[in-house]
Amino acid sequence: MYKLNKDIFYLIFENLENNLYSCLLVNKTWCEIVVPMVWRNPWKEPFYLRNKQEKLLKVIISHIPDKTKIKEIYSFLKDNQIHSLDINTYKRPLFDYISFCKHLNLGSIMRIIDVNIASGRLIVRAEILKLFVNKNLRITHLYIPKHFNYQIHLIPGAKSCFSKIEFLRCYTNINNNILTGLLEICKSIKELKLYIEKYKYNNNYEITKLIEAQKKLVKIHFKLIYNFCLPHDESFCKVLENSLIKHSNTIQYFIMHKPFTTEILSSLVNLKGLDLGSNYLLQESEWSNLENLSLTSLQFLKLYRFPFKYSLSLIENTRGSLVEIELYDYFYYSENEYKKIIQVIYQNCPNLKYLTFSPRDTDTLEIENLLITCQFLNGLHIINQSNIGWDSLFKILIKVSPIRLYKFYFENNGPIKLLESLKFFIDNWKGRRPILLRLAYTMYTKKDAETENLLEKYKLEGMIEDLEEW
Repeated sequence: MYKLNKDIFYLIFENLENNLYSCLLVNKTWCEIVVPMVWRNPWKEPFYLRNKQEKLLKVIISHIPDKTKIKEIYSFLKDNQIHSLDINTYKRPLFDYISFCKHLNLGSIMRIIDVNIASGRLIVRAEILKLFVNKNLRITHLYIPKHFNYQIHLIPGAKSCFSKIEFLRCYTNINNNILTGLLEICKSIKELKLYIEKYKYNNNYEITKLIEAQKKLVKIHFKLIYNFCLPHDESFCKVLENSLIKHSNTIQYFIMHKPFTTEILSSLVNLKGLDLGSNYLLQESEWSNLENLSLTSLQFLKLYRFPFKYSLSLIENTRGSLVEIELYDYFYYSENEYKKIIQVIYQNCPNLKYLTFSPRDTDTLEIENLLITCQFLNGLHIINQSNIGWDSLFKILIKVSPIRLYKFYFENNGPIKLLESLKFFIDNWKGRRPILLRLAYTMYTKKDAETENLLEKYKLEGMIEDLEEW
């Protein structure tokens, strides 16, 4: 029975990822379950808080087996006037916390050292890296910062430690020695996130060999480092995209925040998720290689500041396979263009379950058609960027929402007040499934006592529940 209870707790805690710290001090059983989960990725805490950096550094240092080394490191900390770390308070940790670590964020480690240590940084860095890179650990997620030049692959035990890497985030100007070492060790990367340098002399073409060496790439994220003074390194981007052809049958998710230089998307026959866009408005012609692109397996589509023409064609050419669509920063579309976008969605997406969009007052008829046609809708994320009247929107939701729709995420970025309209909406939702609700608090929708009291009242009445994840 004890084992059954522990297994059940584990499943519960897996879904409480953002609230795990409150569970640590309940009892021994909970602590034994939660500690490995927290330390799986200890770098998630906000590192701009100095006290959190110091506490984490203290715990990490306490794992160093050589007490002489610890004294030496503590002397560096004292020199840097970090009084909260005192050798006289040193204790061996209750758990071998680092043994639970699966994510190795080298950038966070460098930041902790640079902020907290003025002298002796090289010694401290070497000792800390030896704790995280050894034959007893199996790192699955590796994050390499820009300009990182420490040859981690030469640390004893690195080969076994990095042999199961599934996720890699790095820059395309990665140090060649590090890249060579990764190429020899890492063959099982499934998710790759690359920050692409714009300046052509900065990019390391050898990174394509690392891509081609993987057995089964599933998710790709190419993000351009923007510098408006420099042109794109198109020749490098072309080589980079072509290196994915070997994985055309396995890649299922693609995130690209720059126009393509090739027609690689047409080769990805099993693509399920696509995230496209740019940090600045681009000419329609820059996305011309998406012309007539057909992605009949695509289920998830996210578009950010994307040209109207290709937004339409991407949705139309999925042939009804889409179940989730996210549209961001479409406020620059004309009224007729945005109406057309909504029309194309309900005319081509009968299986749609989740939709993120920014409707306007002029779209009420199309929103009604959307709710009537897309009967599998489960959740709506509505972003008010154009002063939509919440009252008219909520009246439509009450009137024609499909029976499966009960998840709502409202984001109010306009001066029209949301609270009174929200009260009307919830009051008139009675008799249906309780609403899972999430509000994005902005300068127009503040997290004040009035809002909190109203939401708490509805929770007690069983009319709403918190929507934790969208």
